[in-house]
Amino acid sequence: MARSRALVGVDLGDSGIRAVQLGRSGPGYEVVRAAAVDLAPGALRNGQVVDAKAVAAALRRLWRAGRFSTRRAAFGLADAGVLTRQLDLPWMPPEDFRSALRYQVEGVLPVDVGSVELDYHLLGEFESTDDRGRSMPMNRVLVVAADRRAVTDEATALRRGRVEPVAADSTALALIRAACQGRLPADGQLHALVDLGADHLTVVIHQDSQPRFVRTVANLGGQTATEAIADALDLSPDRAEALKREVGLNGPPPIVTSVPESSVFALGRATEHVPPDPRTAVVMDVLGRWATTITSEIRNSLDYFSASNKGEPLTDLTLTGRTFLLDGLLERIATQLPLTVRRLDPLAGLPASRRTAKADHAHECFAVAIGLAMADAR
Repeated sequence: MARSRALVGVDLGDSGIRAVQLGRSGPGYEVVRAAAVDLAPGALRNGQVVDAKAVAAALRRLWRAGRFSTRRAAFGLADAGVLTRQLDLPWMPPEDFRSALRYQVEGVLPVDVGSVELDYHLLGEFESTDDRGRSMPMNRVLVVAADRRAVTDEATALRRGRVEPVAADSTALALIRAACQGRLPADGQLHALVDLGADHLTVVIHQDSQPRFVRTVANLGGQTATEAIADALDLSPDRAEALKREVGLNGPPPIVTSVPESSVFALGRATEHVPPDPRTAVVMDVLGRWATTITSEIRNSLDYFSASNKGEPLTDLTLTGRTFLLDGLLERIATQLPLTVRRLDPLAGLPASRRTAKADHAHECFAVAIGLAMADAR
């Protein structure tokens, strides 16, 4: 990999910052360096920089921990601050289409186009017929509009952290690249991808590595569940988080005891059912209702896409994000949705360099950072 072109993918999440540097390994990639640091609560909220000083300090710690060979970075734009719409617009040569995009979407997108940064992904070209029966070439595109202030705030925080922001990208698109391992599949199948972070839920449907549908629901991540537990039991956020991880959706495991009647088989065991204590019962109730909402939002998103794209069945559902590590959550979703459900391992198939011990960072939280690094790894 040419070091002058090296780029670090930086994922700024509400609970922490993750960064990955990739290099080429034959036709694919290898993990050169990776690191993650926690972020002070409230420094980022819904992907918006609230405390730039805290974010900058975390970035400096991150670079010390990761020992990256460059300070050039591609950073992810939180999906909560990014609007995506599939639109059919008149065909133009690519250079003309890009320059005219702002005028074509004005009045179509539910935002002031003067306050956003616009980009698009070409999904395909087709012929349409106008009112007079004339054939018209059209572009089917996914338009991406990112809040300009949010982009500026993230870039400013990176610079304060001594990192050079050279590219901004949607985290949804980064997730697609990570799920496809940077390759360009051409099987034509539709795949669903769900990321559940500290604050929001993002549902992405992609085909041949291109996005077909993106939907983000804010205030529905793991932090939402933690805050609900804290409110219900009058606990500190740290204690509520620990209790959430300890109990999970299914509660503590059953108590296994010896069977006194078994004088022949000394290892005979019996399972004793013990009702959960009141505090555990409250946590299970809160998490159960939260998980039901998450499952419903995923199902509603998939149903909406299917209703709008009849005859195009979804193949599978992939889950990523640290919140899905909560005991019982993946199983709850898998039993309630009619798709094959799996968990994304963003490092599967990616060799690690000798400088990087894969076991040190084999964690789903690196999926977005890996996808961002794939945008420019050379």
